[in-house]
Amino acid sequence: MQIFEELASDAVFDSSGQNGKFRSFREMIINYYSNGEYYRSPMQIRRDQWILWGLVRCRAWMIIPIAVVSQFCLGSLYAWSIFNKPIDAHVFGNSEANRAQITFYIALGMLGTSGAMFGPWIESHSPRMCAILAAGVFFAGHCTAALGLACREIGMLYFGYGFIGGIGLGIGYVTTIDAVIKWYPSSRGFASGLAVSGFGSGAVAFSNINAALLRAFTVPQAFAVLGTINLAVMFLCALLMRPPPPDHNLPGVALEMMDQSITDVNQLHLQSVQQTIKGKSATVGGQTITVGSNSGDPVLIITLSQALSSVDFWLLWVAFFVNLVFGVVIISNLASMSTNMFGTDIPAPVTMIVTIEGVFNAGGRLLMGWISDWTGRRRTFLFVISLQIVIVACLISVLPQQSFWPFVVLVWLATLCYGGGVGVIAATLADMFGAPNMSACHGIMLTGWSVAAIGGGITYTGVVSSLTGKGGYTLSDPYVYVVNQYWILSLLICGWIALLLIRITPRERLFPSVRGQVFCHTFAGLTIRLVRGTKQHGLHDYEFLCATIGDSESTHDIESSGSIDSNDNVPDSKGINNTRLEEISLGAHNSLARLDFDPRSVNNANETVTISTFTNNEPTSGAKHQASEAFNYVAQDRKSVTSAVLAAEGSFVQLMCSTPPVRWCMVLFSRWRLEIVSAEEVTTIWRMYLSCALLASADSEN
Repeated sequence: MQIFEELASDAVFDSSGQNGKFRSFREMIINYYSNGEYYRSPMQIRRDQWILWGLVRCRAWMIIPIAVVSQFCLGSLYAWSIFNKPIDAHVFGNSEANRAQITFYIALGMLGTSGAMFGPWIESHSPRMCAILAAGVFFAGHCTAALGLACREIGMLYFGYGFIGGIGLGIGYVTTIDAVIKWYPSSRGFASGLAVSGFGSGAVAFSNINAALLRAFTVPQAFAVLGTINLAVMFLCALLMRPPPPDHNLPGVALEMMDQSITDVNQLHLQSVQQTIKGKSATVGGQTITVGSNSGDPVLIITLSQALSSVDFWLLWVAFFVNLVFGVVIISNLASMSTNMFGTDIPAPVTMIVTIEGVFNAGGRLLMGWISDWTGRRRTFLFVISLQIVIVACLISVLPQQSFWPFVVLVWLATLCYGGGVGVIAATLADMFGAPNMSACHGIMLTGWSVAAIGGGITYTGVVSSLTGKGGYTLSDPYVYVVNQYWILSLLICGWIALLLIRITPRERLFPSVRGQVFCHTFAGLTIRLVRGTKQHGLHDYEFLCATIGDSESTHDIESSGSIDSNDNVPDSKGINNTRLEEISLGAHNSLARLDFDPRSVNNANETVTISTFTNNEPTSGAKHQASEAFNYVAQDRKSVTSAVLAAEGSFVQLMCSTPPVRWCMVLFSRWRLEIVSAEEVTTIWRMYLSCALLASADSEN
């Protein structure tokens, strides 16, 4: 009982709802995929700070080698091709039976399936427990496979290594990546890339280890020995695996909003927005934004169910799946493609080609993960898929010429891209949906790996079999492999388009709409929207401003004027002024025109030019006074100030931006307007949007 009396100030401990009863299986599944928090007692938190029986304090750098070694053992899956012919010869007496390779596809399929099934469970339990379970299940798969081979039952091999071993692979893979991601919140790409590079390195090393085991033991004995080696190493790594302290990660996705230029100006005092919104929460776009008690930085809280139901999650799934198809097909068929097209007399041994391919696979995971920390996840993913498109297009012209080295180099580069996508995906999920949802989201994302392995392998084999059977071609004919490149190229183009449609950041997903908005999306950093109507009102177009635009007395044609110039007054803190807003009429122009919401010149530093509109909601009888909002755009001494009156009693916010917002607009069919919004306007509106939501929440609680 003393444990519960010594609750640490940063502990996260809550057991509510864990014993809840569900009326149906469907409700149980929904609840399972809606909650994934890991609750620890204060004693568990203190215990997790140490390793080696409390002799050494656990540090973040220690988790990396632990994860790499664990992934190294799991990567033995990629060396499965060494077992294909010996297993076929042992079970069927024919090394060309081609039945053993099915085990590889079953195991890879179960890797993604088990990751999806166990993802929420992994998120809500200790990584040490999950890693121990993964080691035990993976070992059980090896033992069952060894027993099946001893009995010469191929079905037991499928069930043992493919099904049971595949479950251990999925649990172990997700567990180690989740632990690394949470220990390195500021370098997620590099940390996860380094960890999964161990998976690629395992393929290189275990190709030689498996060959040595087959020379020293029988096939069943080789599986038993291999399973024992993996169990010993993975179990030791599991004992050292630790989660970070509870306050090591944000509880959601960090939002870029605050800077020193935002202030909350009240009638009686001046204080920063950070001080005003501490501990406050607001709902924006159906999702919760909260501010920690020790920080003024807002955090977007995304539940697991919201993440998994997001269109962006499934678009990312499509891009991830497409990125893997070519790599999975090539990895499992490179050796046979090389010998079939170029014969046994080739400039380099097949084993060396496959080994170097494994190095590119591991290097791509580390390199692209590290690059994504600097250039961004979307840019890195776009580069990876774009490079694959170029490579596949080049292969279509290189393969008919039967040029050995160009073919091999292109395949190595494609493998680099394959590994790069795997290295970036975990960090991308953590950035989009928060570290608390990473395990479950990553597990379900890995089903794309399974579909790519099974679907891609079946499609590739089906095309080859069709052409070599009814088509009259042989395996040495390059056309057999060229045809496969066409459907792979089509998938890559679809994945590239899907990646453009993904809204990676919360700003892209929750950006406020304007009146009459039909469509809005951010393509490669450009915010594009389609709006009904041909008249603009500057920043007052946004619905959240709640500004009433009166009938304008004059309009400006964008080609003749291109700017707004009026002389209205900035509201004081005690009232709201009735002012006139001048509108911009786009007329019937069908080409992009620049709209600059800033006067062309300011004569002196003291002169203030504003564009403003206000509403004054009078309290109704028996109802609480509603907050009224008024926004002004002020240009002064080459700086722009946006002011927001949040409450009738007079508090308002000032937000500085160094560059005035700019839009480019085009009228379509005299009914709609197409707008390209500048980054300056997006930043200004986003900060205003979050500031107003949080300050309004703070005002309503006071």
